[in-house]
Amino acid sequence: MKTVTTRIPEDDEEVLAQLEAELTADRSEVLRRLIRQGLADWRREKALEQLRDDEVTLRRAAEIADVTYVEMVSLAAEEGIDVGYTTDDLERDLDRI
Repeated sequence: MKTVTTRIPEDDEEVLAQLEAELTADRSEVLRRLIRQGLADWRREKALEQLRDDEVTLRRAAEIADVTYVEMVSLAAEEGIDVGYTTDDLERDLDRI
């Protein structure tokens, strides 16, 4: 695991202190969780943007977002992105399985 040092604004430090207490975790663990969540959100946004712009396939978008194909279909539907496969189609296919 790599070590990263950064400066943060004082108001963010106060929120981190609150999170530490709420999660009963130390500062490092809280920051690791926040970074992980932020990177996951960024990957999903990037994948959805590329999918919306027809730059990638649905399967490739799922890989970029690090989610399953089924999850990507749901995410695309939530964003109103037409992928030619609706959540109704997905539910029907899952029922068949």
